[in-house]
Amino acid sequence: MTSTISEAALALGHLVELSIIGKATIILVIGLTIVMLFRRARASVRHLLLAATLAAVLALPLIVWAAPEVTIGFPTSQSSEATDLGPAAPSVALTTPTGAGLPSRATESAPWSFPSWMTIFRTVWLAGAFWLLALLAVDLRRLYRTRREGLLWMESRELMQRLAGECGVRHKVEVLLHESIPGPLTCGIWRPAILLPDEASEWNDADLRRAIVHELEHVRRGDWAIQLAARATCIFYWLHPLVWLAFRRLSLEAERAADDAVVESAEHTEYAEQLVSLAGRLAKAQAQSALGMANRSDLSARVSALLDGSQRRGRAGWRPTAIALSVASLVVLAIAPVRAVTQSRKQTVAAAQAPNSQQTAASAQTPGSQSAKPGERVASGLDRALIRAAAAGDLAGIEELLRAGANVNCIVSPSEIGSPLIGAARGGRLDAVRLLLDWGANPNLEADATPLINAAEGGHVDVVSLLLDRGANIDHIDPECQNALIRASEKGRLEVVKLLVARGADVNAQAWYPRTRTIVVKNAKGETMIYTLDIERVKKDKIREIVKEIVKKDGTREIVDDVTKKGEWRTPLSMAKRGGHEDVVDFLLASGARE
Repeated sequence: MTSTISEAALALGHLVELSIIGKATIILVIGLTIVMLFRRARASVRHLLLAATLAAVLALPLIVWAAPEVTIGFPTSQSSEATDLGPAAPSVALTTPTGAGLPSRATESAPWSFPSWMTIFRTVWLAGAFWLLALLAVDLRRLYRTRREGLLWMESRELMQRLAGECGVRHKVEVLLHESIPGPLTCGIWRPAILLPDEASEWNDADLRRAIVHELEHVRRGDWAIQLAARATCIFYWLHPLVWLAFRRLSLEAERAADDAVVESAEHTEYAEQLVSLAGRLAKAQAQSALGMANRSDLSARVSALLDGSQRRGRAGWRPTAIALSVASLVVLAIAPVRAVTQSRKQTVAAAQAPNSQQTAASAQTPGSQSAKPGERVASGLDRALIRAAAAGDLAGIEELLRAGANVNCIVSPSEIGSPLIGAARGGRLDAVRLLLDWGANPNLEADATPLINAAEGGHVDVVSLLLDRGANIDHIDPECQNALIRASEKGRLEVVKLLVARGADVNAQAWYPRTRTIVVKNAKGETMIYTLDIERVKKDKIREIVKEIVKKDGTREIVDDVTKKGEWRTPLSMAKRGGHEDVVDFLLASGARE
């Protein structure tokens, strides 16, 4: 049982959307449970509790975003431990040269993959929310037009002023007649109005008085504004059944609280008969866009409450209001910042935050390592954990490490992925790429090529598109990897090539690939190590020193291969031909590529 709870908590804490839904469920369960326990209390008190619950749920996403995060560690199985974010031991292998017969640095993958379940969930959620928002806009537009076309009922002005004073309403409230209104309803916040059907002018004084008192109570309580806020909550959480349950109950309690204000000075049975006669003429569509006096679906509960002599009635008062708002605030503030993580991850973050001088020194001595560019800093232990989390697509780990102080633009040796964004782009981790960009990752940060070049080489169309949307330089030329189009053409990534050309990439781009010396050695442990040296940038004597240092550092047993390549100009077309990708060659020629 404990393990099940831990797994559920970790699943909810992994993604922000699931975390919000889980926390909203807790708040709703607490609120609805309290309302059930207070079923003999005043309707106004139950309405207040439901309004406070829905307000807390509506404010939850903002508090989750703004409040400092509090993590709770849960023990996990060994299979879960395997995905820990601890810093990796520095790797010393550099880029594998073409044709060396060793695995390439980019994993082959299909150019398109089926969207993840989380992407589908977000799409469905947003589509439903926009649809419900559009329906609400239509309802409000219809109500606005009805109010504008309504006829001001001057004869009711004296009665309205007297009843408003008795009900404690200080706003000026208009009474309008409209032929399409089947029953009394209230609308407006700053300029409230009561809309009545045309035949209201023929009602007797008692029926008219009860109808107006009911609607004035809605105005005094601010029910129309509360109803709109509740509708907004339902739109945001439209997939959550408890939200709709709370909204339905809120609407019922609002009507019952207004009914209680009427029966304080009217006969219960006569008012119940009036409700029955009016409910049959009320249209559901208009009841959804405003607060009406009679809703047919809630009629039975309202009439039963009116005829129940033991039911407590009256207004909530300031003390229950203060208590309800305080409790709702405390609950949401206590729940919102909490997130469940694995116990090992908490330990990893704590360990990574501590100085790791030995690891830093080791990485600084690695051949081929590069120092941080201006404005950047070399990766620390915390940063290396971030790079590994990004490469694995661990969204929760990425966010946790960034909040703990990891540098989103840290860079390390090219043989160690380079940067968080490069690692995520190379692996096709679309959600991780988006998260890192949202945190300020530089899409043009160059460390073992740019993120765009790595994504293009791996054939990750969606990642390439996102990086271009966020400002990646499409024609950037890297001294070793050329540019995105050249690398995609070399690897036969037809869909990426099409996308890059459509986004303006130069099909005749040229990149000079320098003369290089590639040394493949086996160290004392039998591990194969690869070093690529740019001959055009390093003097001969310096190359000899570097080779000696390689042999000395790795305890080399033997040099497997030592190849020097001449420099050459590379183009998308030449590299596609070299790789034997006829479909890419045909597309490039059709797009204007020249021999």
